[in-house]
Amino acid sequence: MMSTIQRIYKENYLAGKKVRYCYTSEKYYEVDQEEIDKGWVFTLREECFDKPFVKSMEENIFEEYKEGAEAYTAEVNGTEAGIMMIQEMDWNHTLLIHDLHVYPSFQKKRIGRKFIDMAKQRAVELGARSIVLETQTSNYPAIQFYLRNGFRVVGLNTISYSNEDVVKNEVRLEMAYIVNS
Repeated sequence: MMSTIQRIYKENYLAGKKVRYCYTSEKYYEVDQEEIDKGWVFTLREECFDKPFVKSMEENIFEEYKEGAEAYTAEVNGTEAGIMMIQEMDWNHTLLIHDLHVYPSFQKKRIGRKFIDMAKQRAVELGARSIVLETQTSNYPAIQFYLRNGFRVVGLNTISYSNEDVVKNEVRLEMAYIVNS
């Protein structure tokens, strides 16, 4: 299987480029928060869903809020297999991964790893101190993938998507990789 990664440009997609993101997860990280004397304690504990959790959404990858981001696609034998959007954040010297998605039929073929390696290379080239991204506590497979690739949990937001994120087990999880330049 021959896979390649190439940069794509917004001007070549005048009608936009829609991507369907989807994942299935059998596990999640339950978030507990407790106020203690002079502080707070947050705990993330691995749990199992009663039935597999499926999340699917569609987005135009060239959204306004991603202006200035670099877009890359992976191809396997001429078929698009995934997409990654990264953006240099000058204000804090980080590289932000907006999107990293490998289409289901191409998962477990090291394409995600190639995207991560490319992001690490771009971070060094740009002089970034870290690579940052967000995922959800419900996306157990993605969390495990990022951990295997040297990322660590650096924060969370319990009301990022709705006021019920904790109840829905979809808490925004911030992860980062420290760049050794």
